[in-house]
Amino acid sequence: MAIFNNKNKEERELGFGTKNYNSRVRFLDHDGKVNVHRAGMGVKNIDVYHWLITTSILSLITVIISSYILVNLIFAFAYYMIGAEHFGGLDAETPMQQFMNLFFFSAQTITTLGYGHIYPVGNGASIAAAVESLLGLLTFALATGVLYGRFSRPRAHLLYSNNILISPYKNVTGIMFRIANMKQYELIESEASVTITLNNPETKRREFLNLKLEINRINFLTLSWTIVHPVDEESPLIGLTKKDLEERDAEFIILIKAINDTYSQTVYSRNSYKAEEIVENVKFKPLTPEADKRGRLKLIVTDIHHYDAVKN
Repeated sequence: MAIFNNKNKEERELGFGTKNYNSRVRFLDHDGKVNVHRAGMGVKNIDVYHWLITTSILSLITVIISSYILVNLIFAFAYYMIGAEHFGGLDAETPMQQFMNLFFFSAQTITTLGYGHIYPVGNGASIAAAVESLLGLLTFALATGVLYGRFSRPRAHLLYSNNILISPYKNVTGIMFRIANMKQYELIESEASVTITLNNPETKRREFLNLKLEINRINFLTLSWTIVHPVDEESPLIGLTKKDLEERDAEFIILIKAINDTYSQTVYSRNSYKAEEIVENVKFKPLTPEADKRGRLKLIVTDIHHYDAVKN
């Protein structure tokens, strides 16, 4: 079994600790989220704003609609308990129809729409309606802030190849993956760093090793970028096979830093590959952008996933 190459080995401390883990772990998910749950603080662990900013659009829409219906149901019940006689224009023959009319009255009140068909009569109903109007103003202000925060924060929308490859590279072997920009804005001054973490069978510790890249910086990420770590004599991975990496629970942790030229701000993208996602003896298919009628290069971004077997 191959052992680590200690020559010119550059260790890094990423903040995940170095003690050996009893079970197989993944430090970064494919969406770049750190796969660590911090517990022990009870409700103080809950960060509602962060969740609303980072959750999916579908989840956010579900929360907004569910909250809107729930609040109106609560106030409709409160109005119903106050009594139908305290609401002018409430024409309903059955209790269920009264409740439904009060539900729609609540929807009009919380949005400060107020058609005027139903109106409160007396202090109790008026106070409840005033409280709901204030709650509506505050709620929609918060919702506007969340939506603005989601759409205004600069991000790097990078597509990573599905697999990381072990391919012939010059006179040695290279570990490589590809990335491409999925959006129409430009990413400039892009930098890449790759760290591998794996268990060392000799020391029984988890090590984080910096992998030197063929090119770690490009000026424009306009097409695709194949990021390569040459497995030469200076590489800590020389002599290690895919099976060795799987046995040692290896994970390639990737950090991309660039400047989003739309916002003129630095953005980050994270991803990782586990050893099980390595494909050996293949090479990426070359991407051949074609010029369209307007003279622009057209790149099919999803082609970065494709690879061919290496011919012996």
